[in-house]
Amino acid sequence: MTATPDANEAAQKNLESFTRRAGNFTQKTGGQTLVPLREVLEGIAFPAGGWAADFGIGTGNSAIPFIEAGGRVIGVDITPAMALTGKKRLADEGLGHGAHFTIALCEQTPIPDAAVDCAICRNVFHHLANPDDVVREMSRVVRPGGHVIVMDHCYPDSDVERARIEEIDHIREPEMVRILSPKDFRGIYAACGLEVTEVETMNRRDTFDNWISGAETGEATIREVREGVERLRDEGGESWLLPEGEGDDLSLLRWDAIVVGKKL
Repeated sequence: MTATPDANEAAQKNLESFTRRAGNFTQKTGGQTLVPLREVLEGIAFPAGGWAADFGIGTGNSAIPFIEAGGRVIGVDITPAMALTGKKRLADEGLGHGAHFTIALCEQTPIPDAAVDCAICRNVFHHLANPDDVVREMSRVVRPGGHVIVMDHCYPDSDVERARIEEIDHIREPEMVRILSPKDFRGIYAACGLEVTEVETMNRRDTFDNWISGAETGEATIREVREGVERLRDEGGESWLLPEGEGDDLSLLRWDAIVVGKKL
């Protein structure tokens, strides 16, 4: 298993990686990808005029449903280049009025205690060395009765099944720290004093080429990753990734989780 970096090392790697990649996130936000978050906001009755804190706001995707609902967002990001891209994208889509950006670590933000109605962190947790600290910080800034929402890639609860895919995934995306399972999320939320109100996992079938394209996988290791996925396919059984096909038609399942907790 790949050694887990400490928080400072992970933060530096993320800063370097996303500074380098910020120019890749210029496409308009995809409406379908935000449907699950919009449904969560309806379920928790996020109020018009409410405030949300977006941990790792990046290019602003996850801020959109809050702004569309009449709320305002405090966006936290470690990477100035990503924050600038997000600020421009939201402005270009007529939503810039609802977002305020600050440069800070997700583990230590300048947001006051109990200042917001909701905290969201989307597609960031697999880059974090200490996810517990981030959930604790999210809980701190949320008022009692407010909600903490994490959306991220997820692994199975089974350690055996995790081991089958984790080594391949680390080769595919060197900047990744660790993908959590629903069981992991439940444990972290409980340790941070949050009542878990929803855990939903979702999967979609994707091509191998698309899966590999967004991860900065080195050319020399793409073949190694492909061989690992093909090995899982040939082993058969109901694996988490469930690879199918070959060549250009090789595909696999990609899994995400939405975890909602209420601050008591």
